[in-house]
Parts: sequence; C-alpha cells; structure tokens
Amino acid sequence: MATSGTVAFRPNIEEVIAEAFERCGIDPQTQTGGKADSARRSLNLLFSEWSNRGWNYWTVAYKTVTLVAAQTTYTLDAGLVDIINVVYRKVSGSTSSDQIVDRVAISDYNQLPDKTTSGVSSQYMLDRQYTPTMTVWPVPDNANDSIRYYGVFQIDDVTASHQDADVPYRWNDAMCAGLAAKLALKFMPDRVQILNELAERSFQFASAEEGANVSLRIRPTGLNLNG
Repeated sequence: MATSGTVAFRPNIEEVIAEAFERCGIDPQTQTGGKADSARRSLNLLFSEWSNRGWNYWTVAYKTVTLVAAQTTYTLDAGLVDIINVVYRKVSGSTSSDQIVDRVAISDYNQLPDKTTSGVSSQYMLDRQYTPTMTVWPVPDNANDSIRYYGVFQIDDVTASHQDADVPYRWNDAMCAGLAAKLALKFMPDRVQILNELAERSFQFASAEEGANVSLRIRPTGLNLNG
C-alpha cells in the first residue's frame, strides 16, 4: 500500500487543544469558548515552563548589535530568554575577525575597578529584564565593530485557536501531553498524576533528541603532550 507521500502533519492550536481535552477524558465538542481561552493560556504557560528547562533550539536566532564608541549598555530584542555564544567582530579596513566574549555575573561586573576602560570588549553582562540589556567591557572604542550572538528566544505566543504552534514536528506529542496535564489540574484532577507522568515522559523523549548533535571534544590546557 502506498504512503501519503507528504510530511505536512502540523496540528493547529484548535487540534492541540482537542487532543489535550480527549486525553483528559473530556469531549472537546462540549467545551465552551471559556474553556478554549483557558487552554490557550495553559499552553502559553507550558511554553514558559519549557524555557526554564533548557534551550528550545528551534527558537535560536543569530543577532547583531551595532556598537557605538564609548557606549557601554545595549538594549536587546524583547523575548530574549538567554544567550548561547557571543563574539566581538573587529573591523579593520576591508577585513574582519571575531574573538570570543566571555559572560560574567552581575556581581563580577560590579567589582570591576574601572568600568570606563576602552578597547575591544572581552566580557559582557546580560541583564535579563523584560527588555534585556547587554553591558560590555572594555567599552567599545570603534563604531565599526559589532557584537554577534546566538540568542534563545521565547516561543511565539498563542493568541487564537486557528494559529499554528511555534513548535517543530518532533515536539508535537510533548506539547499535547503537557497541555493535557495542565488541563487535568483544572478540570479532571483524578487524572493529574498519570497525565503528568506521560507529559514528563514525552518531554524527556523530545529534549533528549534536541541539541546540536555533535561530538563532545575536550581540549586540556596546560598539558605537555610531548612528554
């Protein structure tokens, strides 16, 4: 028997909510608009929970911060959850080179004796407010340079049931299972334990597959390999 030949399965929010209610033992056709609002809110809370459990690799984006000479702090894009990797791009004529910029804690930055030192920035402090900021040190002295980073951003909000979820194929079951567990807490408390267990199992399956899928390389320092 021939297969469909398609790889387009992507349940929209209405289908995700229906699946979650069915896992709770609730007929989705009997639910009011208020229940749908409640389910969408729970789905957004589930996405917030995922952001606290590790990187959502499909939300990683490459960003550029244009530096301004003598400016220390820069406003980053709203929705930034965390930063993975930062480099300072030094421009000299028609050539450029990148060097790693290390992240420091707010307390470490606060203890710098001279925060006005200028040059090529080698450290940054990330202040994860609602609108996040990055503070760099030394203070940039060249307006042609820039900061380049990979940032992890929020999963897009769910605002209507006809939308698609900002979630890749491999996370579909984790999304349905997680929403079912949250709906059970509100509407079917006798199923909370089993649905929580299933949600955690599905999350672990999906997160185990998530990542860069590259070999781990450890390079020792201070070791004489020549005897």
